This record gives sequence, structure tokens and C-alpha cells, in this order.
Amino acid sequence: MTSHNITLSNNLKTLALSGVTLLILLLMILWMAGAFQSKIKPEILASSPAYQGPSLTVERVTVPVFEKATGTLESKQSGDISAQVQARIKTIHVKSGDSVKPGDLLITLDDEAIAARTAQARQNINALNARLAGAESHYLRTRKLFAQESATQAALDAAKSDYESLKSQRAAAGSQLQETSSIQDFSKIRATFPARVIDRHAEPGEVAYPGKKLLTLYDPAALRVEAFIRESVAIGLQTGQSLEISIEALKLTLPAVIEEIVPAANPGARNFLIKMRIDSRPGLYPGLFVRIRIPQGEERLLSIPQDYVHQAGQLDVVWILNNGQIERRFVRLGRTLPDGQIKVVSGLSGGEQLVPPKRALAEGA
Repeated sequence: MTSHNITLSNNLKTLALSGVTLLILLLMILWMAGAFQSKIKPEILASSPAYQGPSLTVERVTVPVFEKATGTLESKQSGDISAQVQARIKTIHVKSGDSVKPGDLLITLDDEAIAARTAQARQNINALNARLAGAESHYLRTRKLFAQESATQAALDAAKSDYESLKSQRAAAGSQLQETSSIQDFSKIRATFPARVIDRHAEPGEVAYPGKKLLTLYDPAALRVEAFIRESVAIGLQTGQSLEISIEALKLTLPAVIEEIVPAANPGARNFLIKMRIDSRPGLYPGLFVRIRIPQGEERLLSIPQDYVHQAGQLDVVWILNNGQIERRFVRLGRTLPDGQIKVVSGLSGGEQLVPPKRALAEGA
């Protein structure tokens, strides 16, 4: 056999081997595709039974939209109590939280020094009164004698001068007594309006003086909410309008009526100061944190109950019916609405039938 014939034989063997390999590969592909399995018409395939359990139709609802703001509870009538004279504090008759009415004694100052000055002023007046009476009698007698030419002009002038001098001294002593008496009255510090004591800033034994804060009072019947509202919202408000406020510390929700809108925006923060009146009730104190809801129209949206949502890790899942079969659907949710339902941002379009998660999982969905 020549070398040419040997080469031709080898080429034929290689081609045959390749052909067999391709045939085997083709047969495997056909087998995996089910080409050698018996065919059943689609219409006679058995299908899963349709779901017959509870479901909920997803619907669009109209809900109010609110702008949220924060504020502080303030008293319309409050004040710091201080002394009008310098004196040592003898007694403080109230403590924080006490209620007082006009005229109630709050603080007693040590008035011993003032009382001594008052007593001295009275003694001076008594002495001057006696001297003045004698000087007046002497002046009148001298004037009579002068008219009878029994007294000289110099004697008359001296009597008159003495009398006028004592009159001036008596007037000055009277003013001093009035002043010391008034100062002694200042040793009793009393309430001037119905109030509650917020805080004590001094204790007995300390020295009180004008300008030093001793007590802070507020009128619990005259409370209001003060809040800074951004200007784009504030310009839509008006006095007399009622807003809903909540005080989380007291778990309390109540209405507040706008009584004042400060007609000048804060140029830095771009907001307005709004003052709102509220009804007095127990437990309300100045300084409490307040949340305010301001109506801003309405919004149409999809909402679903929270118990129809299943959390799968970081994802929210619901199950819907599609031709009687349960399908899983991922959704993106928004805020919780006042009725407890949740806003659907995406994943549903409305009209879908929701299946409770427990039933869907029990059905093997």
C-alpha cells in the first residue's frame, strides 16, 4: 500500500469519527428536548385548582394631605418675681407646682432694718410736731406783738424763719416716713395674677435685690402654642382657623385656634411665627413639645392593609390572584395612613385581588 492510500484511509476514519460524534450529540439534544417522549395535547393537561379562599380588592382612596410642623407650649401671661428693695429673704411660702391667686403671699423679706428706719422716722415726726407747734405759737404771738409795736422786726423775722424751717423739716420727715412705710410694704411679695409656680430661683437666707429672679410664675389658664411655619404653608393660614395638635409626652390630641400670625417672615429660615390658642386642661405646662398638622388638600392613592404584606428580608411582598392562581408580587410601600393602611408606591396598579400571606404560603405559593 502506497503512502497516498494510507493518508486517504486515515482521513476517512477521522471524518467517520467526527460524524459519529455529531450524531451522538444531536441525539442527546433531541432527547433532552423530549423529542422521543409521547406527546399529550395541551388541552388535556391537568391544571391546579383555582384559589377559593379570602381575598381583598386593591382600590384607590382619597386621603387628606398634611404639612407637619413642631412648636412649643407657651404661657401668654408669665413673669419672673423679684424684690423691689434689697433685703435678706426670710421665708419663701411656695414651691414649684403650687397654684396661687392674686394677693397670696409668696415671699417675706427680713424687714427688721426697714422697721427700725420706719420707727425712727415716726419718732422724728413726733419730735418735729412738738417743736413745730411751739414755733407756730411763738410766731403768731410775736406777729401780734409786732402789730402792737411791742416787738421788733428782727424778732418777728426770727420767729417766722424758725417756724418756716420747722415746717420744711416736718414735710421732709413725712416724706421719709412714707418712703420707709412703702419699703416695709415691699417686704411682703404677693401674687398679682392667678398663676402656678414654675420654679424657685432663691432660698431663705439669700439676699434679694431689684432685678434678681426669685420665682417664675405662669397663668395655666392662658396657654398657647407657638410654632415657626415655613412661609409657603403659612401664607395659606388665617386667624380663627383650627388646627390639630398633639402633645406626645401626654399622649394628647386637641384642637388649637390660630389667634396671631406675625406678619413678617424670618429672612434666614424663611418661616412665620404662628400663635395658637388652646383650652386649658390638667397636665399642660409651658415648654412642652407640640406637633402640628396643617391640611394641604387631598391625594388619590393605593392603600392596602398591613397584614396583607409579607417581609422577605429587605423586600415587601404581596400575593395576588391571576386567573385563579396565586402569584407573588414585590411592592414598594410608603407612609402609614391615619386609618392604619399603608400607601403603595409601586408594584400594584389597582383592581388586583390580594391573598392573605398566611393563606398564600399555606397554598404553597
